[in-house]
Amino acid sequence: MLSLVSYSSLVLFLAPYLATAQVNGTAYGFATGTTGGGDAMAAAPKDIAQLATWLSDSTPRVILLDKTFNFIGSEGTATEAGCYQTTCTPAMGGQTYIGTLSCGGSGMTATTITYDKAGVTPLTVGSNKSIVGVGSAGIIMGKGLHLPGTTKNVIIQNVHFTNVNPVSVWGGDALSLEGNDGVWIDHCKFSKIGRMFIVSHYAASLFTVSNNEFDGATSTSATCNGNTYWGTMFIAEGDQATIDRNYWHDMSGRSPKLGADGVKTTIQATNNYFYNNLGHDFEIYPGTTALIEGNRFHVVNTPMHAGAESIATIYNVPDAASASACTAILGRACEGNAITSSGGTWPSLKDTTPLKTMAALKKYLVTPIKVGNTMTTVLRNAGVGKITV
Repeated sequence: MLSLVSYSSLVLFLAPYLATAQVNGTAYGFATGTTGGGDAMAAAPKDIAQLATWLSDSTPRVILLDKTFNFIGSEGTATEAGCYQTTCTPAMGGQTYIGTLSCGGSGMTATTITYDKAGVTPLTVGSNKSIVGVGSAGIIMGKGLHLPGTTKNVIIQNVHFTNVNPVSVWGGDALSLEGNDGVWIDHCKFSKIGRMFIVSHYAASLFTVSNNEFDGATSTSATCNGNTYWGTMFIAEGDQATIDRNYWHDMSGRSPKLGADGVKTTIQATNNYFYNNLGHDFEIYPGTTALIEGNRFHVVNTPMHAGAESIATIYNVPDAASASACTAILGRACEGNAITSSGGTWPSLKDTTPLKTMAALKKYLVTPIKVGNTMTTVLRNAGVGKITV
């Protein structure tokens, strides 16, 4: 048993380490007011079982991730029927599709798929949690996080999510939001995920996605080009999201996907850097109100999906006049976007109707930096290991 003196000495020894393991910065954008675990003492779970318990309980926590929490193999494997695209086979670097949901159409070849069961059963996250990685050490491997509709006030910062059944679609998402009031996803990295890096669905969430790296480089691609198709998808009725200063590279689609048929969402996307993307970046649906400013596209095939080119609720600041037009409504000029060494077109979407919607939400809006500084700022700051925690 530790004596009082030795116990006190141990606390003093650990205190500086734990004190630095708090959230860095303050939630902003549509995540304004999110505090996560607040000033709870940071603590590091000893293993994957304790991590799962701490994430799901009702206690406010700052959960310190100081190592790799590897769930691969922890629940065994499963084998079931599935399929793959006839024109993009696994031998060609394509993905398989678990189950029947994607296998009913033409152009699909039936197969049998063995996958890791941990990936399809994500970790449940309760309310009032800060999940904080230390340095570049905080990795969750083989399993994602699920925030059910009862969960609110969550911060996820400086964590790398990776290797969730990357060979197979429907093998698991990295982050799933299902109607959460206040989520800040900041300085994380996402790589090698079977399906979505982040998805918001089923019910409205208010959240900010900032300073993250979406690394789409993969040997198993739904588009057979070494790029991940399943980026981020915010499709819940009433979603309000800030997408700020993220790095999207080696992607072939849904980077990001905003809205869906018959769904209304509100999005501000500022100062994101898109690089070496062989598919489309912004995929936007009617019903989405979007303010898109200060973003830099370099060596991308399609900055904005063709389906968005006539949506009047998108304001993408296509010229100097549209930048100036923001002043009368938002109280500041908007920042234009920059496209270099890229294909596709940047449509002229400058009906001021979306600006009026955004003006009513002004307290949540980000003021972007100059687009000329976007690339260097994002490359310097996005992803894990770039902040002190």
